[in-house]
Amino acid sequence: MIKSILALVVAFALCLGINELKKRKVSFMIRILLATALGALVGIIFKGHTEYVAIFGHVFASLLQAFVIPLLLFSIITTVASLESTEKLRSLGKNTIGILALHNILGSLLALLLGKLVGLGLNSTIKMEVAEEVKEVPSFAEVFVSFFPRNIIDSMVNNKIVPIVIFATIIGIVVLKYNKKEEIKPFVDFVRAGSKVMNTIIGDIIEFTPYAVLSLLANQVATLDLSFVKDLLFLLLMVYAACLFHTFITTTAMVSLIGRVNPFKFQKKFFPAWLIAFTTQSSLGTLPANIREQENMGVPTETASFAGSIGTTFGMPGCAAIWPVLLAIFTINALNIPFSTTKYIVMIGSALVASLGTVGVPGTGTIQATALFASMGLPVEMILVLSPIAGVADMGRTSTNVHAAGSTGLMVAAVQKELDMTKYNA
Repeated sequence: MIKSILALVVAFALCLGINELKKRKVSFMIRILLATALGALVGIIFKGHTEYVAIFGHVFASLLQAFVIPLLLFSIITTVASLESTEKLRSLGKNTIGILALHNILGSLLALLLGKLVGLGLNSTIKMEVAEEVKEVPSFAEVFVSFFPRNIIDSMVNNKIVPIVIFATIIGIVVLKYNKKEEIKPFVDFVRAGSKVMNTIIGDIIEFTPYAVLSLLANQVATLDLSFVKDLLFLLLMVYAACLFHTFITTTAMVSLIGRVNPFKFQKKFFPAWLIAFTTQSSLGTLPANIREQENMGVPTETASFAGSIGTTFGMPGCAAIWPVLLAIFTINALNIPFSTTKYIVMIGSALVASLGTVGVPGTGTIQATALFASMGLPVEMILVLSPIAGVADMGRTSTNVHAAGSTGLMVAAVQKELDMTKYNA
C-alpha cells in the first residue's frame, strides 16, 4: 500500500515536470518520448505497485473511447456529404481498401518468411493442453450480414465500427444526392457543428497524452511477467521483429513507391499516434490521434477520417496478419503438422478475410487467430497455450495496425493528388 502511494506521488511529480516542459514549448514528440522512458523507469522501480499510477491512463483511454463513436459518426457523414460526387466516394473507397489489403498481405508474407527462416516452433518443449472454451468463429455469411446496421444504438454501445461507418455513409450519400439542399440545411449545419465540437474535445484530451503514456507504460512494465519459457519469449521476439519491420521498413517502401513522397517525413510526423497506440493497445482509442496526425501532415480530413476508421476494422497487419500467421507457423512446427505450399498461400488469403469487421480494441488478436486456425484446420487449443504473451504482444500488434491505417490515408491522398505538400514538407 505504501509503495503504491509512493509510486503515485513519484509519477505525479514526473508529470508536473513534463507539464513544465510543455510551458517551455518543448515539442509534443519529445515530451512523449520522455514520458515513455520515465514510465518504464517507474515500472521497474515500483514493480507490482503501480495500480494507482495506472488509473489516469485508464481514464484517458476511457475518455477517448467515449468520444470516438460520436466523432466517427459526425465525421463520416460530413466527409461523404462534402464530396463533390459519388464518383469521388467510389475512388476513395477503392484506394483505401486496396492499400489496407496490401498492408495485410505484406504483413502475412513477412510473418511467413520470418517464421520459416528461424524455424519458429521447431524442437519446442511446449505441449498442447486441454483447451478451455474458445469463442466460436462466425461464418462468412454471418460476418457479412453483421456489417449492416440493425440497431445503430447497439452498434455504438458495442463498438461495432463497420455498421456505424455504413450507417453514416448512407446518410452522407443521401445528403450528397439531395436536390433541394436548403430543405436539409439545418441538419447539415448540425452535423458539421457536431464534427467540429467532437474534434475540439478530442484535441483537448490528446494534449494529456504524455501523462497517459507515463501512466500506462509504468503499469505495463511493472506487471510484466518474465517467467515465460524460452519458446514463448522467442515467439514474442519474432512478433515484435515482424511488427517493427513492417512499420518502419515495409511501410517506408510503400509510402515511397505508392505515395511518391519522402517516407521519413511520414514516419517522424506520425510517431506520436504510433506511440499512443503502443501504450493504449487500442486502434479505436487511437483513432482521434490517427486522424489528427494525418491532417497535420496535409491529408484532407475526409481521407484521414475514412482511412483511419476503416483501418480499425480491415487490413490490420499486426493483429490480423503477423500475429495469427506466426502463431500458425509455431503450431505447425511444434506439433509436426504436414503443411503444403498451397496451404500457406491459402493462409495468406484467410488472414485477409479474418480481418474483416473486427473492432479495433484490445484483445481482438485472439478471435482473428481463432478464425485463421479454424479455417486452416489447425488446433485452436494452441492459441490458449500461447496466450501468456498476448498482452505484451498486443502493444506491437496494435501500433502496427494504427500505423498502417495512417500511412494508408497518406498514400490515398497522394495518389488522388490531394496531399497538401506544403504541410507535408513543413
